Amino acid sequence: MLRLLFILLIALLATAAVTHFFLTEPGYALLAYGNLSVETSLAVFLVALVLLFFGLYLLLRLLTRLWGLPGGVRDLRRRHQAEAARRGLNQGLIEMAEGRWERAEKLLVRSARRSQTPLIHWLSAARAAQMLGAYTRRDHYLAEASRCESGSDVAVELTQAELQIAHGQHEQALATLNHLNELVPRHRYLLKLRARLHERLNDCAALFELLPELRRAKVLPETDLADMENRATRELLAKAADADAVRRLWERLPRDARHRPRLVEAHARALIRLKEINQAEHLLRSALKSGWDEGLVHLYGTLPVEDPARALETAEGWSKQHGRDAALLLTLGRLARRAKLWGKARAYLEASTGLRPRPETYRELAELLEEMGENERAQACYRDGLRLAE
Repeated sequence: MLRLLFILLIALLATAAVTHFFLTEPGYALLAYGNLSVETSLAVFLVALVLLFFGLYLLLRLLTRLWGLPGGVRDLRRRHQAEAARRGLNQGLIEMAEGRWERAEKLLVRSARRSQTPLIHWLSAARAAQMLGAYTRRDHYLAEASRCESGSDVAVELTQAELQIAHGQHEQALATLNHLNELVPRHRYLLKLRARLHERLNDCAALFELLPELRRAKVLPETDLADMENRATRELLAKAADADAVRRLWERLPRDARHRPRLVEAHARALIRLKEINQAEHLLRSALKSGWDEGLVHLYGTLPVEDPARALETAEGWSKQHGRDAALLLTLGRLARRAKLWGKARAYLEASTGLRPRPETYRELAELLEEMGENERAQACYRDGLRLAE
């Protein structure tokens, strides 16, 4: 405020000084050209000169504006189109979030044609078309997206693979993901999509090969990776052609995975299937020494070992800590029965049914009683087992 007052004061003083000068020293100005001459006071001449200067300045400004008018109109139109495209994108995404796919598709396609950066418009339109089951239009929008911006190949193909997997186009999705793997092999979302596709295809071998990369990239929680690893490993162990294949597969697992009871069980079952009974017995014995698990104890009792008495001795050593375990008592009964220790087998099996009655325990006891000639008691055990199984 003070600055403005100061400027006004200076202007008034300057005006007063100029006025005083012209009143005391009026002077004159003479302009002559040929026979034509104009004479006027100096004050009028200076005022006319100032007015002429401002007139020329305004004329130049006007001409400049007129010269730039077409470009200004183009800029205005571009801004209007960009704003319309932005509004169309926002509204289209809102319609998608609310599940109105047809309306969303129309808005996104219309706004894509106005946008300077239409990639997100086309990709979103492809998703909307997928939800409508319009797969031809979906592929057309993806093609438009790949053409609209350089360097958008990864984004477009990731979206394409995701939509192909969702639609069940597994072969096409596999081709898309393989191509992407050549472009960006360690891309986190690509790894996730590859894992999802291998699970859909039940391609356990490919999933098993992918697991180290998934773990290094940390694209999934460790619990999910462990579940994948368990499923793939169990499937591969069940299909292993020989003991060497089982060994190689097992050695490729992380150390902590080799201590998971369900994987140990699958490993042992593979060895049993391949007639490697001693290896299976050693595996189960070592695993149970490291950590108790009823499933492994149960499997130990079904091993077709050559020396059941020795296996029984091993299992009886566990009863010092787990003597009230129904699964261990069932295993002890089975091993004692195979060792032809009838009384001991009966005691173990009856103790197991007392702790946890199970159909298979009653069946084992019934078969033992038949071997011992107690048919009526055996029939009663069969009936008890059938009642539990119902």
